[in-house]
Amino acid sequence: MIKPDKITFKIAFYIFLMIIGFLMLILAIAGSKSKDAGFISICITTWVLFTAFCLYKIIRARHRRGFCRKGSYSLHELDVMDGIAFEHITCDILIANGFEHAETTQASWDFGVDVLATKDNIKYAIQCKRYSNPVGIEAVQQVYAGRAYYGCNVAVVFTNQYFTTSAQKLANKIGVVLWDRDMLHKLL
Repeated sequence: MIKPDKITFKIAFYIFLMIIGFLMLILAIAGSKSKDAGFISICITTWVLFTAFCLYKIIRARHRRGFCRKGSYSLHELDVMDGIAFEHITCDILIANGFEHAETTQASWDFGVDVLATKDNIKYAIQCKRYSNPVGIEAVQQVYAGRAYYGCNVAVVFTNQYFTTSAQKLANKIGVVLWDRDMLHKLL
């Protein structure tokens, strides 16, 4: 039996709230002693706004589920995409590999973190580097600082390439996890 994930529960919860809201609308209108048009329009407007909010939350939850399945991408496809697309694909790859949550941070002033992810109640701060050369020490320094800023447990640099020796030494010393091309291939 497949275990439903948290996103499925969120979607079901918001659908449940929409149904309860509709029932409350019917009860409020039917139980109203005054059939004032103003009261009825306020009830309907409130329900429509509440339903719109629930639909928005459902759409966001479905988007966070990700669209990547194992085997959907090749390393070559990732090598030719731009950095922003690589960040978004990283979220999908993480979701496809059992992360409950993965989302990109804002494009600028992200404090060295491109993706925030959660798996087994462990929060990950991830710096994504879609490069054509080995990734240097700067990425390790940035994600280390960003991990603290976002209050995450683990700092990760994720790349489609490999790391320089200095980046590997610093990461080992300060506890930053390095996911290189080989790890990316395993996740695909």
